Amino acid sequence: MRAIFILLLCGIFFIAGCESSENKKSAQDDSVSIKEAIKKALQEDLPPASDIVQFNWFYSAFAHAATTGNDTIFNIVIHPKYGLWIIHSAGAVPNFTHVKDIREFKMPDGKSILPFEREAMIHVPKEEALPVVICEDDKIYNKSGCFTSLQNKFDEQKIWKYAGLSAEKDREIEESAKTITRTVVNTANYRFYFSLIEGSWYLTFMDIMTPCEA
Repeated sequence: MRAIFILLLCGIFFIAGCESSENKKSAQDDSVSIKEAIKKALQEDLPPASDIVQFNWFYSAFAHAATTGNDTIFNIVIHPKYGLWIIHSAGAVPNFTHVKDIREFKMPDGKSILPFEREAMIHVPKEEALPVVICEDDKIYNKSGCFTSLQNKFDEQKIWKYAGLSAEKDREIEESAKTITRTVVNTANYRFYFSLIEGSWYLTFMDIMTPCEA
């Protein structure tokens, strides 16, 4: 079954490479069946959900979609109910933008957030203590690299409480935050929060703010 899962990833990469404007709609329609196939493979014969190997297989597919700029494949990892909350800011106060399609989010220059820089995403997350923000000299974190932990750092920190959000948004974010299973801190770009929901991994929060910047 592991070989089948690898083939599924290859199929995703093939779609990403071959997609054109003419068949983009077809690829979008196929994304649901691809997700279900991956979910089935993961449930049938892969290590337990807490195993870092399983998560890294998923993360490699996510990183590929992010670095190739394939929004159709990227959207597979956005949960249809909870969506994706992107945390960004032009100052000290965080802003929260909710999307269910990554194409809905634009950077300050009006461009898509995709693709991510490849060099920033090539590292496999290490299972160890997450980097700590220190803001000393030219250092943002106490160590560099890509790290992951079975921690819900986002729910622990509750940064949305300082964003001046409406009561409705506050409740929505809190509900989504409780689903987080694993935190990834990539000191080369962003902080990612993933949720394991009904056997499938999803990206539920992505913090693109640069620490130490006010």
